Amino acid sequence: MNEKDPRAIRTKNLIKESFVQLLEEKDFKYITIKDITTKATINRATFYAHYLDKYILLEELVIDCFEEMLPIEILSATDLNEEIIKELIFFLYEYNISFYQKRKIDSTSIASTVDNLLKYKIDNLIEKILNSMVARNELDSKDTNILVKLISSSVYSCAQYCYFSKNDKEYNIEKTIS
Repeated sequence: MNEKDPRAIRTKNLIKESFVQLLEEKDFKYITIKDITTKATINRATFYAHYLDKYILLEELVIDCFEEMLPIEILSATDLNEEIIKELIFFLYEYNISFYQKRKIDSTSIASTVDNLLKYKIDNLIEKILNSMVARNELDSKDTNILVKLISSSVYSCAQYCYFSKNDKEYNIEKTIS
């Protein structure tokens, strides 16, 4: 199957849209391939021509949403400074709102999958920035692995704290990134 074929692109988009609608209606663990194919008005073979299973579909959905929302300032960053860290925290906070609240998706059964994917993407972003700093001799290369984990877990934890805090969310995010 040609991934650039307009029909294949339309079909994948139809599958994703149907999947998101189903996520808004019921918990991920109760969604079947039959549910997705019925909603998308395609057959099972068509679904499996694009995805191995619903978990791969979920991963693609999470990553697509992440990449669509990622601000260019973060994507093109070559220095890890306070402003980029604030942008990352705010971005993850906004991502959670967009992915879970605006779409009314129950996060219970997909939280660990989404968390792991987001952590992986944040690790990669921070590693890319730190490697730019290493290339300019602003940072020792032996420090990057531990710094990636320290910074990404701190950024992720701050964003999660703000998102799940029961207090005024806007106040928390502003206070946290200030």
